[in-house]
Amino acid sequence: MSRKPHILFIYLVLLVVFSLNHSYAQEIDFGSYSSSYSVTLSDLSPGSDLDFGIVIMNEGMVSKDINDAKVLSIEGVKYLDVIVDITADDYLLLNGNLACVSDPSCRLPFTLNAAYANRGLNNTSQAITMSIASNIASAQFPIKYRGNNPPGPPPTPVYSGYNPALYNETAYIYIYGALNVGSIDAGTYEGQITIMVSYD
Repeated sequence: MSRKPHILFIYLVLLVVFSLNHSYAQEIDFGSYSSSYSVTLSDLSPGSDLDFGIVIMNEGMVSKDINDAKVLSIEGVKYLDVIVDITADDYLLLNGNLACVSDPSCRLPFTLNAAYANRGLNNTSQAITMSIASNIASAQFPIKYRGNNPPGPPPTPVYSGYNPALYNETAYIYIYGALNVGSIDAGTYEGQITIMVSYD
């Protein structure tokens, strides 16, 4: 009996949420400045998804490591921290069919992995792994790494002729993970990953 190949894809759904957080006692909340400043999430390779390629029925664990990750950039005010939340579907579904959520023959369990780099370069060797629980990754970090130094002053207020490029820096997000390939039907399997970014 021949084994059928399976083509698998994960489709990223990018969602940037800009939100204001409330300040708390004895905490300087630079997020209150965020209504004046933008943060941009960009896909470094538009049109390409986190793709596991062709896998074989009952192949078991198939992984993509950080060197094969989907890479996105976050551009924002270098003095400010961002909160990044990434949520992935627990399963890739045959042709995206929601009826497959409860059918092991047409779903593939997916395990999310994610990391970020904020030293100014798209360099996986500088990446820091994000904490993950139940396919939800979360991290708070400055757009520009500052070591053990405290946060800098609030950004320069927006004024006539303001050039945000003077105050912006770029951080990078890496999304990767693993599939557990069991006895499944042949076809294209899809899932979604949602990314939310806000200033702290």
